[in-house]
Amino acid sequence: MNEGEPRAELCNRIKKELTGYRVFDSGRGTNLIYQIIIDEKGETKSEDTAHHARGTYAFQTDIVIKNEKVPLVAIETKFGSLTTHDILTYSAKATRHKGIYPYLRYGLVAGNLQKIPNRFFVHNQGFDFAASLKDINDEHELKLTMMMVEEQVRDAEKLLGIMEKRRGARMFAHRVEVEI
Repeated sequence: MNEGEPRAELCNRIKKELTGYRVFDSGRGTNLIYQIIIDEKGETKSEDTAHHARGTYAFQTDIVIKNEKVPLVAIETKFGSLTTHDILTYSAKATRHKGIYPYLRYGLVAGNLQKIPNRFFVHNQGFDFAASLKDINDEHELKLTMMMVEEQVRDAEKLLGIMEKRRGARMFAHRVEVEI
């Protein structure tokens, strides 16, 4: 099984569970802006920020969950192995995207792995969540992963709501939940 097949299965599961949201997989509307350039006239260089493409200040992501207008959750997928290089690269992409979309929740789902390796915790700076799926067809693992994704969507909506209302918040905390 190549990497695209389990990614498509995961994306289809998310589409099925998250009604009311738009879910895109690789190549179908999943390019997110990582940089906006202001030109000498004070205007944005990329005038069409709604339809951005790789190579024009946008990175492609594997799965994106959007509301009507903006991305809420981005998920990178790796199946078979997860190297230090993968973690550093995807974490840097997450950080760049979150500079444009500060409410965006960014995660990693690694397949055919028993656990998220310790090097993830050492090198991660941009991911908000991660999951390992030993078997993409394991219903229990998928259910736990879906619960985590749904929570990330809710968190993104909360952050977006705070930004839209511009009233701030009385408290804020990132929660760390670990299953060993």
